[in-house]
Amino acid sequence: MPSLTGDIINRVRRLPKPTSAAEALQPMFEAVSNAMHAVDDLGRPGRIDVTITLGAKPSEHVITVLDTGVGLDPGRFEAFLTTDTDFKSNRGGKGIGRLLWLDAFESISVDSIYEHDGKLFRRAFNFVLAKNEQVQGEIVEELEEGSAASGTGITLRGLRGTAYQGKFPSRPETIVRHFGSHFLAEFILGQSPPVHLTVADQTVEFPGAIKDLLIEERGRSEIDAGEFGALTIDHFVFDKAASSDFDGNHQLHLVANGRTVTTRKVDGLLGVGRFGENARAVYHGCVQGDFLDERVNQERTNFNFSEAVADEITKVCARAVSEEALDDEVKAFDSSRLTTMNEFLQKYPSFGFASPEELLEKTPKNAVKPEQFAQALIPTRIRRDTERDRRVQEVVNKLGTGEALSGDFAELVRAAADDVKAEEQRQLTEYVLRRKLVLDVIELLISRVRERTGQDDFHLEETLHQFICPMRVRGDDSNRIETSDHDLWVVDERLTFATYFASDVPISQLVSEARSTERPDIVIWDKIHGLGVESEDPLKRVLLIEFKKPGREDYSERYSPLNQVSRYLNQLEKG
Repeated sequence: MPSLTGDIINRVRRLPKPTSAAEALQPMFEAVSNAMHAVDDLGRPGRIDVTITLGAKPSEHVITVLDTGVGLDPGRFEAFLTTDTDFKSNRGGKGIGRLLWLDAFESISVDSIYEHDGKLFRRAFNFVLAKNEQVQGEIVEELEEGSAASGTGITLRGLRGTAYQGKFPSRPETIVRHFGSHFLAEFILGQSPPVHLTVADQTVEFPGAIKDLLIEERGRSEIDAGEFGALTIDHFVFDKAASSDFDGNHQLHLVANGRTVTTRKVDGLLGVGRFGENARAVYHGCVQGDFLDERVNQERTNFNFSEAVADEITKVCARAVSEEALDDEVKAFDSSRLTTMNEFLQKYPSFGFASPEELLEKTPKNAVKPEQFAQALIPTRIRRDTERDRRVQEVVNKLGTGEALSGDFAELVRAAADDVKAEEQRQLTEYVLRRKLVLDVIELLISRVRERTGQDDFHLEETLHQFICPMRVRGDDSNRIETSDHDLWVVDERLTFATYFASDVPISQLVSEARSTERPDIVIWDKIHGLGVESEDPLKRVLLIEFKKPGREDYSERYSPLNQVSRYLNQLEKG
């Protein structure tokens, strides 16, 4: 009977191309994974040696993977020749790994020794990307008994294609980190033989390199994840260096058939930063279950479910981690966050619209700084203000219609008034605290100026100027955000909301006819708030401010403050 045939070239061409360093290393990871299975199948201790020679350019890279495993016997070789084979389906194998070799490398050679029917054989061939006869130059020969040990060597030469060449790491330490990260579950769960990785002149032994970073094992959790079935989580505490190649500190590794498929940061879900001695400890968990085993994609780079499902699995697992593996750390961290929240509310009372404990519930678990609290709480404050305004408006509308008022209307009015008053009180408190801080800083600056003599006099006077009002800006320039952040109320309370001012700006930019490049410290012509001017002409009346060192007496007649201000006024008046 006829059978279907496959187009290997098109099959390989349709494989996803790498978009990251980890994905570019995936073909090599597949070769190492096959070696792990081969050693496991042998039924006795073995080892794997991986050597990566980085050429002057990616097309000259060479990778060899040697194992002391069972070898390519006839059954395994038949599976090798069958695309999408189910030979390793019980281990999650998808029969796709060697196609990734063809996609990534220009040259592939295989040399394997195996036992069959009590005899020892060697099989060697080249594996090429072709429409037919992908196995070329095959040699099968019988060896003398005891002349060699079983095992397989795979040599991958020369990266092909811009995607692989562009994303493959060029630094040995980067390759080592990705290697340890990819096989972390196998290494830490004891599912791998010893692996010796040599990149350039650097050799690293796994799982020793991973276990050296292990601080503590925290046991296993078995959870009922509802629609996701039964999941197990193995908990580990590592030195922070174990997370150096990840986004974030704490990680959940989603494992399918003993291999890490994806890793997800859980910092925000656990609600704890680095912990332990010198804050060097981080958490890593390995999640396993039938739901994951059955839904890994053929490239073993992701799962065949949506990001929303992955998020939900991560949340369920993170909850178990917080309650069982990191219970003490989470409690200590929450206590520290509560202390920080109380300090934040003392400085910014306007956010105190609920108890500190309630406010913490409204912030992400990893929010630990005042700016993070503010960022999280601003939307809540806006919603509360909007709801309060709506209630007040309802009261106003009812009063305006003249309709009959319900018996509890007085209580509604009182509640609305109390809410408004409480909010205003919080904002006033924050404003007063800020003003006090500004005055305290200015007092220290002035004291510093009084005490110092010499070359930094001008610098300190400029610092005081900059603190009260940004320099080299005009307040009516909407493109300069600094203009809204002045403290001119220090000079005169009436200038609190001054908008029309110029700070250290040449007179020629204030009066079109003027040519003077002299820069008064501050010129104010705010006709509404500060100066009470009724005319529309902004320069009918102005206020000039000059900053001078307190107690200074060594002015020349020309540069005395009085003459300086008079000169500025004359230039402004006459254009």
